[in-house]
Amino acid sequence: MTCPVIVLTGGPGGGKTTFIKELIDDSAWHGEFLALPEAIFVAAQVGISPREQLFQRLMVEIQHGLENSLKRALAPTAPRFILCHRGTLDPLAYWLDCGWPEADFFTFTDIVDYENHYRRYQAVIHLVTAADGAVSHYTRWPQAHRHEQVEDAIRLDRLLHRIWKNHPHYYRIDNVNRDWPAKAQLAREFLNKVVTT
Repeated sequence: MTCPVIVLTGGPGGGKTTFIKELIDDSAWHGEFLALPEAIFVAAQVGISPREQLFQRLMVEIQHGLENSLKRALAPTAPRFILCHRGTLDPLAYWLDCGWPEADFFTFTDIVDYENHYRRYQAVIHLVTAADGAVSHYTRWPQAHRHEQVEDAIRLDRLLHRIWKNHPHYYRIDNVNRDWPAKAQLAREFLNKVVTT
């Protein structure tokens, strides 16, 4: 049995970290999944600036390696699904935000196209940044570990939508007429749909 890998994506302040923490604390999900932390916490320790192309390549390689290692460790004796805080295509949003050509990303990272990234994941759940539609809940440094202004967060979120929207199981959850509990509940419903089909 394989271990399904599911991506949580979205711009800064969309609720990815909070959602993972809530699932970990929920007894109904205990033993069902493992949460893969965001690759940036490893990449940031290397000493390469996020404004360098090499940093985005490093992000892809770290994400790729973490996912593969966890799948090998779990299968076949301990199958669970893997919930990733971002996926291997998320660095493309930051690449594009720097103004670098999209085609160069695929050449530089040695993963040739979107489909090779999409095949890694059973589904993608996009939690839209609070900066877009719930701006009063969008917090920045020092209250939160993000420095992006509201307009930066929205721009990144829209780039992430553009990048992931053609995945065959892409679910986008915005903030329109939803508070956090409603947004998180819908994410749980999508997640449950993915792992039970």
